[in-house]
Amino acid sequence: MICEKCGNVLPDGATVCDQCGAAIQPPQRASGSSGRRQGRPDKPAVERAASLMPLEAERAAAQAVSGMKRRARDEGAGRPSAHRGTPPRPTTGRQISRRKARGSRPVRRMMVNWAMVCTVAAVVVILLAIGTLLYLRMTDNGQLIMARMGREANANALWAYGQELLDQGYVDRAIETYERAYEQEPEREDIYERLYQLADAYEAAGRPADAERTYTKLYQEVDRENPQAYREIIRLMESQGRRLELSAFLQLAYENTGDSYFRRQREDLLPSTPTASQEAGTRKMEQDVELISAEGYDIYYLFGDEGTLPEDGIKYTEPIHLSEDTYVIRAVAISSDLISDELRVQYTITVPTPMAPGVSLASGKYDKRYNIKLHHNQSEDEKLFKKDEKLNDITIYYTLDSQTPTSNSPIFTGEPIRLPAGKSTLKAVAVNGYGKVSNVLELTYEVKVPFKNYFRENDGFADFTIMKTTREQFINKHGTGRGEEEIQDSSQRSDCVRIAYSWGEARFTLTETGYVLYALETNSSSMVGPRKTKIGMKEEDVTALFRDMGQTYDQNGDRSLYYNSDVGYGKLFHSDSGDRLDYVYKRSDNSLVTMSYFLENGKVVKMSIKCAYR
Repeated sequence: MICEKCGNVLPDGATVCDQCGAAIQPPQRASGSSGRRQGRPDKPAVERAASLMPLEAERAAAQAVSGMKRRARDEGAGRPSAHRGTPPRPTTGRQISRRKARGSRPVRRMMVNWAMVCTVAAVVVILLAIGTLLYLRMTDNGQLIMARMGREANANALWAYGQELLDQGYVDRAIETYERAYEQEPEREDIYERLYQLADAYEAAGRPADAERTYTKLYQEVDRENPQAYREIIRLMESQGRRLELSAFLQLAYENTGDSYFRRQREDLLPSTPTASQEAGTRKMEQDVELISAEGYDIYYLFGDEGTLPEDGIKYTEPIHLSEDTYVIRAVAISSDLISDELRVQYTITVPTPMAPGVSLASGKYDKRYNIKLHHNQSEDEKLFKKDEKLNDITIYYTLDSQTPTSNSPIFTGEPIRLPAGKSTLKAVAVNGYGKVSNVLELTYEVKVPFKNYFRENDGFADFTIMKTTREQFINKHGTGRGEEEIQDSSQRSDCVRIAYSWGEARFTLTETGYVLYALETNSSSMVGPRKTKIGMKEEDVTALFRDMGQTYDQNGDRSLYYNSDVGYGKLFHSDSGDRLDYVYKRSDNSLVTMSYFLENGKVVKMSIKCAYR
């Protein structure tokens, strides 16, 4: 079917031309040449085309249709003129239409609603815009496009776009994009892989410090047990020659991941840990401990858990001697800037303690003075370690004045000890070569024979009494001397004065009743001391007047005459400048009165007495 207005070929049954919009009139059936003039193929031609092979039929049908279109154009272009022999004048399509309109019934033309067309077009545009916006915002590809355009996009798109930039060689832009992505979504399931991308980009940009910081974040904040980040940091440290840091980091990596690879790598890197010649533990004698480096490196050590090795350590040069005590020894070996793992060993040296000495006479009451002997009781440890000279080197110290023996007390040499008259207390200890002290042997004896008393409060000089005789009374008897002066004396509680004499001096302290005598020193043979002692007397004559327990000289050359914690004591002191006998008693006001005899060549050359507050 052909449109009479524009010549467009239409399918059969069409009512409106899809090209120009003109109404199509149904064609009148005709046959023969009339049908051919109107553009319809004659039936025999169609049937011939149909009888062909499928491919040829299609080609024939196309040729038939092409022929019909050509004939229709030819017929529509003009018909032969009414005047025979005259060529036909060309006729336009509009003229043909007017002629058809005059010669046929009126045709109704359809009107185009342009407002509707514009509205529909606007709606389509809006829908397209909305669809495009939704595509860009809601899809992964759309977000990637936004990222490429430099617009706001989600983290997934930024990570993907950053990878594109890195692959294309735009490293700095890739890092910037990665950093935006991480800042936008710092917590996500695949953040380990994403931060790994960022660290890789930092390395590509020549920023190893930033890369290491990012790897550190991976094991500190994301996955502590994943060994991947540790390996990357180790690689960076190795490339930078940071061996000292590397050793510590390998230890951290092993502790956090449990991966033995890190432990083996650290062992290969560091010097071997020093070893000790003695195993840790408890020993029953003193020890010498050697520290050994397998490679011959320098060793530094410390005692105890305080201090830092090797900075605070002692350089090992000789075996370490351990006496009785508990020791913790820490040591490291050093090679250049590398420090080995730390050796830590603990030793407890417990030297056996000797048993308390034995005695030949049991404690008790006796009618006469006996001689007694002390002996050493050998312990099982001493029997076990017979070759240990120090363990079996026993010294017995003793006292008869009830004081606990010390290393300065008299030593029992095997000579018998004479028990003193009256009541006495024998104490003795055994000490081995290591200085270990036994328990104290203590026995009390009472020998019922006469003996002298301790120096007491009623013992004094014949001419005066300490803390009673006033200054005036003393001056009336001995004169004003060479003059009086005020002095300071820390042993007194108030002001003091001193009067010097040709034979010595006298000191007075202020009390409620005035100044009273508290100290005197004299070398005058006319003055008589306690128990009629005088200048020029022999040492043994003086000691015979007071209590004497018969104790021998101690290690300092001194000799204890007696000792009573409630009453006082008597003691002979030895010095290069001369000996001195001191007798001390305790007053009721808690002050101490000391009577001293100064000796030269075994005779008294000066006497003094003094009351002092403690």
